[in-house]
Amino acid sequence: MPSNQLICFDLGGVLIRLCDGWQHACQRAGTTPSKPITDDDKKQLVALVHREEVGGLDDGEFFSLASPLLGLSTGDAKLMSDAWLCGPFPGIDTLIDTLNATGHTTACLSNTNANHWRAMTDPAHPNALPLDKLKHRFASHLIKDRKPNPSIYQHVQHATNTPANGILFFDDSAENIHAAAAQGWQTCHVTDPDDPAAQMTSHLKRHNLL
Repeated sequence: MPSNQLICFDLGGVLIRLCDGWQHACQRAGTTPSKPITDDDKKQLVALVHREEVGGLDDGEFFSLASPLLGLSTGDAKLMSDAWLCGPFPGIDTLIDTLNATGHTTACLSNTNANHWRAMTDPAHPNALPLDKLKHRFASHLIKDRKPNPSIYQHVQHATNTPANGILFFDDSAENIHAAAAQGWQTCHVTDPDDPAAQMTSHLKRHNLL
């Protein structure tokens, strides 16, 4: 690996903890679905999430379409979405500060939506992340593209003027990691559910990047 490169992070499951699923999010939100969420409901919800993540639906449209599938009112669907983010993982600020101090360029690349992006970029919000410390911030709903599409990885390369082998990418999704590797990126599959900062720090040190 180059000694100085672009270090790119996914957000959910890497920098911030997420719910385990729709039921967990409803529990955290204190909402009670009026019906069970079936496998077909889940498939439709995933399709809606993907549309929202590429800017095809705004928040209101998503909550309106998702609420009958979830057995919730539109307002409770918003509460469920708010509850999906469960707070930053420990050590993330320190890791980003350390990487910036070493001269590496830092970035994020996330499949997300406007509701979650507002929370993560609001310094006063409990789910705020230190995204202002990253030189580049790539959010799917703003780019109108999402992982694992090859085009979104190419967008990052072009926008940062970085060759594929000059990027190290951390993501908790094996599918997204494989797609990035297919583009020639260096990758690390984040699998530690409690302390991903420790796993990422260990990886960076093994490759002489910290």
